[in-house]
Amino acid sequence: MKHTVFFLLLLCGISLSAQEIIDNKGNRIQSYPVVTTINPAIQGLVNQVSITNLENNIRYMQDLGVRDPVTNKAIALQTQNWLRDKFESYGKLDVSIHYFLHEGDSLSTGNVVAIKKGSEFPNEYILISSHYDHNAGPGADDNASGTAGVLECAKILSQVETKRSILFIPFNCEEYGLVGSFAYAQKCAAENRNILGVFNLDQIGYFKPGTGEIKMGVGYSSLSKNLFDFYFQVANLYLHQVPTFHFIKGDHFNSDNTSFIMHDYASLYISDSEYNADIPCYHKACDTLGNGVNSLDLVVAYVRATLAATAELANGWLPPQNLSAISDLSKVMISWDKTPETSGYKLYKNGTLLAETKEATYEDKEVVTGKGYDYYVKGINATTGVESAPSNTDSIIFTKPLTLPYENDFEENSNGFVIRNGSWVVRNHAYCSVLSNAPVTMGGTSWYFSDNYSNIVDLQWFPIPASTEDISVQFDYNRNIGNSMIGYGYDYLFNTVCYLEITTDRKTWHKLAKFRETSSSQYTWDNFEISLNEYIGNEFVQLRFRFESFGPWTLKSIKQLNIDNFKIDFTYNAIPKYENPFFKEVVIYPNPANGTFNIITHQEKSYEVIVYDISGKIVFQQTEFQDGNIDLSFLQKGSYILKVLNDRHAVAKKIVIQ
Repeated sequence: MKHTVFFLLLLCGISLSAQEIIDNKGNRIQSYPVVTTINPAIQGLVNQVSITNLENNIRYMQDLGVRDPVTNKAIALQTQNWLRDKFESYGKLDVSIHYFLHEGDSLSTGNVVAIKKGSEFPNEYILISSHYDHNAGPGADDNASGTAGVLECAKILSQVETKRSILFIPFNCEEYGLVGSFAYAQKCAAENRNILGVFNLDQIGYFKPGTGEIKMGVGYSSLSKNLFDFYFQVANLYLHQVPTFHFIKGDHFNSDNTSFIMHDYASLYISDSEYNADIPCYHKACDTLGNGVNSLDLVVAYVRATLAATAELANGWLPPQNLSAISDLSKVMISWDKTPETSGYKLYKNGTLLAETKEATYEDKEVVTGKGYDYYVKGINATTGVESAPSNTDSIIFTKPLTLPYENDFEENSNGFVIRNGSWVVRNHAYCSVLSNAPVTMGGTSWYFSDNYSNIVDLQWFPIPASTEDISVQFDYNRNIGNSMIGYGYDYLFNTVCYLEITTDRKTWHKLAKFRETSSSQYTWDNFEISLNEYIGNEFVQLRFRFESFGPWTLKSIKQLNIDNFKIDFTYNAIPKYENPFFKEVVIYPNPANGTFNIITHQEKSYEVIVYDISGKIVFQQTEFQDGNIDLSFLQKGSYILKVLNDRHAVAKKIVIQ
């Protein structure tokens, strides 16, 4: 059996067809304001939430009957049009229907989209969503309750000015596998729409009797942690009497929030689903007011918390965004986006103030190879002088560049790869090390894993010289990442993401390839290769594997991707090789280096290499050398002269060993 690097992924599936890669930025590193005091204006909006409006709207949808867009199209159409009319009656909203395909066919109903445009940042969006379809009864809790909440938020927020735009969307066809929300999230990703966060309301009216005072559960994925922290803070500030908590039983990623997570948008599952197993009327004819919705006070609380979080975010002063830290030969270069209303910035390194600057860049020269650093920045408000919340944190290990070509068969180690989070381990034929954030019993049957898992492994950075003509990355792989499913009977798009990604700035990671299960792929080795020629000429290039899973707590399982024989290969063919004894070009790369240099001359014939120290003494000499790597790591750090020569010609260049 091959020696491999072994990844564990956790998985459940949803019933959507396989999709092409959309290379959108998303908002994986979005940071949010810190809210510590109640805004009286927002409190006034929160107080406007009407239990009467919520009850009436739930009752209307309940009384319509089964709102199934496939089997009861007339009722689904009546529901859609009623929602459209409600949004239009509020005024100041741009209302439309977003249609999509289901199993290759058009439906007569779609997603109802109402947009409130922002006054200052109209291209930044906050989304409040629900689903209005139901195929197993009147669906008061599932999901007339969440849809009534979206309507109430729209009714109130449409009447006030907000800096950012707000989307209010009851999705269609959720019960058939998140079809409507996936189509819309895919559309947003294809347009690279900047969605700061999604608040998805799905079942907000049931509270298990006998469990004390009402409280509100929320689930989130690993990429949505920052959004949850923001929501948690705001909800518990404005509604301290009805506390918000993170789901105890799991994060339940089987609602429309999943569609946005799969497209790299932070999204929360705001729901009573903590008690799903105990809800007596779930997907039954008794899901009515009084049974399925047994606590209108809980509905009101959820809507007020969501409205408060949306209003704070729609008008808030955001921290600096998109901070990244990248290694250079001798320093770390930190940069971030300039923030409106900001006069300066405070940059922190490992939690300690490093510098104050008015620019959005900084060079940190106090770094040590192999040591890790965490960087974040705070803005200084131009009017008040108050510091903002922290930006995203970029955690890096300062490294020198890889020497290309690079190969790793993982026989002994995984040198060249930098652990960001999760694990990266070597397995052999006798045993395997399992990646997990929950205990695992090896050799037994009790494989138990968290349902919300993220693992990112970076390859060390490298430049690609402009004289490179062809460069590619290739490796062998097998995978077992797609056999556990929620249970809808169609072609599956699993909510585990397995990407090979590339960046030139550590702000935006471009998706090069997505790995999915196929019927014959489990434990079958395949070869993967992709060109990197698009990135020729970039001084900083970095590759990473990103593996994330976000499945319902009831569907934990082992998932893995095995990587072997990883290599980056390149050729310098832009200048032809010469039989002429005179050297036309000598490239020594990287320089400075940690001891290993790559010498390129494009000579067909071999030549001699001599290295001198600063006193002129020969410290290394090799005849019959041909283009490739030379290892000088045995020499002390410092400056040297490297000479390449043959019987007719010689070229000398300074090299530095760090």
